[in-house]
Amino acid sequence: MIAEISGATRAEWTSRNANAEAVTLNMPPDKSILHRLLIIGSLTRSLIIIPLPPMESIAHDVLATVIALQSLGVSIEFFDDRIELQGGGLHGLRASGHQIHCANSGTTARLLMGVLAGQRFSTTLTGDESLSSRPMQRLARILNQMGANIQTSSAGTLPARIEGATLHAATIELPVASAQMKTAVLLAGMFAAGTTTVREPFQSRDHTERMLSAFGAEISGEDEISIEGLTGFNLDERIVYNVAGDISSATFMIGAGILCGKTTRIDNILLNPTRMRFLEVLSLMGVAMLAENVVEEWGESRGSLTVFSPGATPLRPFHVLQEDIPDLIDELPMLAILGAFADGESTIEGAEELRHKESDRLAMLAKNLSNFGVTVMEATGGLNILGAPDRMLRGGIVEHGGDHRIAMAFVVAALRAKDLVSISGAEVAQVSYPEFFDHLRRMAGEDAVKLTH
Repeated sequence: MIAEISGATRAEWTSRNANAEAVTLNMPPDKSILHRLLIIGSLTRSLIIIPLPPMESIAHDVLATVIALQSLGVSIEFFDDRIELQGGGLHGLRASGHQIHCANSGTTARLLMGVLAGQRFSTTLTGDESLSSRPMQRLARILNQMGANIQTSSAGTLPARIEGATLHAATIELPVASAQMKTAVLLAGMFAAGTTTVREPFQSRDHTERMLSAFGAEISGEDEISIEGLTGFNLDERIVYNVAGDISSATFMIGAGILCGKTTRIDNILLNPTRMRFLEVLSLMGVAMLAENVVEEWGESRGSLTVFSPGATPLRPFHVLQEDIPDLIDELPMLAILGAFADGESTIEGAEELRHKESDRLAMLAKNLSNFGVTVMEATGGLNILGAPDRMLRGGIVEHGGDHRIAMAFVVAALRAKDLVSISGAEVAQVSYPEFFDHLRRMAGEDAVKLTH
């Protein structure tokens, strides 16, 4: 699929949308929570009913987790308006007759490494070309400290062979703040007698701790998280879990609204405190917003979020530090784009982990921004971006290397380009946000984005 995007100046967008109503959207279900709900739910003994929109709006990453769990004997059924998962208990998984293919989903691979480390059978995890280039040895070594027997390829990547083992509790110091590694250790800790504790340099997303606690597992701590092994869950036989909209996907439509001069309203959106840093940075940049109708269920908050158009007011530049990175790990590509249109120099520091995502995101951001006429300096762990509120990007071709968030960020950026911008492989957006182009047309107009096959 090829996407072509026609841009407009800030003045044109502001004039065009001066009296326009807010664009109201609903995001796909939050990917981070849905991955965890499927995997943790499979270890309960409950029937878990997950009301969902049509299959077409479910991220391909999540479907990778579904298929992997089904291969391990978990009963997961899709209906028109819901998923039903029947958990089999801590030891309810069964050996698959083949390798487990995790597609492009690092979350699937890393979380399953934690679960499979303590099983009574062996499994091999593999993935597509992109996933198979990402580092896995660091997590394998951490889990092996608990008695796991995990071997990666000689390059430290997938395929990973996980021999079932008897795990022991441990105190694990993570070298970086990582929600995926933290979750893998906590899930492995459920299969280890005693108390397993995880410490990380800075707090990362806390969905796993919230879900485990809400489901009745013995988990405690804030700065360091501990879990008691071999205790299972205290959960009703049948529960309903409504998954809020994905705040990381919303990032792109919020960014599009800012660049188009439109107010954006997103209903039923996740409002977890460890996912709010993007909104906090926007507030520091001068963007006004309002959260309403906030409720809490299963330890997670949701509500309606309105992000108001900045109109002709220039965005202030931002400064992101190392301690901010864990709470911005998926939002930094869109934030970097907004930095290109801020009134001054924006900086990102301590973001080395972005070099180990679906692409080297720092390098991809620097290269594409530079190609489109933005002055940017790339450092080992960050970027310096010289913004200009009224700038028009050059046209050209987006290079995304198969990275869905890089692709979507530069599609949004192209709304402020003076010449046509094209992107091949635009279907990569379906990895996390299948409705991305439909929503972008609602934001920018039907004529702004054309798709061809």
